[in-house]
Amino acid sequence: MNMTKAVLLRIGISLIIGVVGGWLISETSYQSMKDPNRRDEARQIEIVIPEGTAERVAAGEENLSLPETMTFVEGDLLIVRNQDTVSHQLGPVWVPAQSSGVLELITANNYSYACSFQVDQVMGIQVLPRLTLGMRVTGALMIGLPSWVMIALYSFLIFPIKKQQAVQSAQTGGTE
Repeated sequence: MNMTKAVLLRIGISLIIGVVGGWLISETSYQSMKDPNRRDEARQIEIVIPEGTAERVAAGEENLSLPETMTFVEGDLLIVRNQDTVSHQLGPVWVPAQSSGVLELITANNYSYACSFQVDQVMGIQVLPRLTLGMRVTGALMIGLPSWVMIALYSFLIFPIKKQQAVQSAQTGGTE
């Protein structure tokens, strides 16, 4: 085998080892640490405002079992169903009595919305970016490509191409 082929073969094998190793490390890390709130698909989440909510809020009673901050993913639709006899508001969404309103969560950010059906009149909404396949592939490549370069370089240091092999290759004109 001539020297050029030996070098290219070693670089190719190093590339395969680096990228596959990077993918394994990246996926193992992702699977062990993934956040259940972070999804790759949008969904519809419904909040129901029960009848009598306005009176309970006016009296200072906690009426819904909603957390202070709710976590969503880009593209989720927050549907607010108002079963109360009074209109309510959640941020830019005005929900008349006995109807529904929809808040489309488009941009990843932390929001603090005015909320008429919470005692403190505020609801925090955290919108996370969608976790896409492209993000996971990028993570694997960010590990795999530098690893490939290091594996290739170290392979030449640990297993150098012998001078005798190089001299033979040069004497035979690169053919065996």
